[in-house]
Amino acid sequence: MPDPGEITFLTVEDELHTCPSCGYALGFHTSFLNSNAVKDNHIKSTREVYRVILICPECGARYDVGWRISFTEPVAKVVKTLSI
Repeated sequence: MPDPGEITFLTVEDELHTCPSCGYALGFHTSFLNSNAVKDNHIKSTREVYRVILICPECGARYDVGWRISFTEPVAKVVKTLSI
């Protein structure tokens, strides 16, 4: 598995299950990146907000499709979906 690369911003149209980089068509893994850890943070908030990052299991390409989530709420919920 290659080292994680740069995170690419990607717009989701009707469906996203194929990696634009390598063509792998069986979906993605996910990871959560603390938004406060990123200098160009799009969200200013006092709560812990995480970016949902999609990772291709085949080539390791990483994508940010604008999903944000908070785990500090009693039930984890989407905080904001960005239009990229």
